[in-house]
Amino acid sequence: MPRSATPQTLSREITISGHGLHGNRPCTVRLVPVAAPSGLVFVHLPTGTEIPAKAALAGDLVLATTLVKDGVRLQTVEHLLSALMGLEVEHLRIEVDAEELPILDGSAAPWVEAILRAGSKSLEGRRRFLKITQPVEVRNGDRWIRVLPFDGFRLRYVIDFPVPALGRQSRELSLTPEKYRRELSAARTFCMEQEIDLMRARGLALGGSLDNAVVFGADGPLNESLRFEDEAVRHKMLDLVGDLALLGAPLLGLVEAHAAGHALHVALTQAILANPACWEWTEDAKPANVRRFFHPLVAQPA
Repeated sequence: MPRSATPQTLSREITISGHGLHGNRPCTVRLVPVAAPSGLVFVHLPTGTEIPAKAALAGDLVLATTLVKDGVRLQTVEHLLSALMGLEVEHLRIEVDAEELPILDGSAAPWVEAILRAGSKSLEGRRRFLKITQPVEVRNGDRWIRVLPFDGFRLRYVIDFPVPALGRQSRELSLTPEKYRRELSAARTFCMEQEIDLMRARGLALGGSLDNAVVFGADGPLNESLRFEDEAVRHKMLDLVGDLALLGAPLLGLVEAHAAGHALHVALTQAILANPACWEWTEDAKPANVRRFFHPLVAQPA
């Protein structure tokens, strides 16, 4: 069950720099605590445009999740959003100086480590959840995703690739901050070796390498090792947690996905919000006795 009963922001600012996976351009992100519940709001510093993490602002969803407002694009927001939602830090100002967030190592782990070091801080009021009361489903051929009523937040995900190196993988997990950090956060983005030339011809994955992605060849991964035997499906679940942030509130429900991806993830959030008879707001999520999952990490003398 969720650990926090109160809205959470960070205890202090975080600044992280890197380069984008698709555009390969430098980018710096600053995570700024807020004084009152505000949701997750991106700020594109060159234009001053504020872009809330909301499903209505989702744009291009090819191989990344993009937010678009007033002609300004912010690409590859899903890993940061996943880390924040996974650790239940749901109120923050996110300042970005470019049009794509840094890919870092291809997972959410660098974001998680930075967030853990900063620590969380409670804001006034009660944490509000979007609780599913009736099923909602979205399909695209044999790909589908749905959400069912459930007393908590649980994911079931299946991927099925016609490639022996990947094949069929499935995993199911009831999410808590501890489980998110341990089971999902380190899973890296992935692709097929034969897809690379096509992606780059389309101006995608220009910053991709074995340092920030798992690349599967005909005989297996080209990387030295995997972080998990089923790293691919875990990364899909990581992406799903980030894309569900576009609901604007933490979800209480069971999400099942089969061969889905960013487009279907976001389509589900939009379908949920378009069907208010299928959900309700609640502050009752039976939080655990521990008020906070993490505190700022203080360096110890050598």
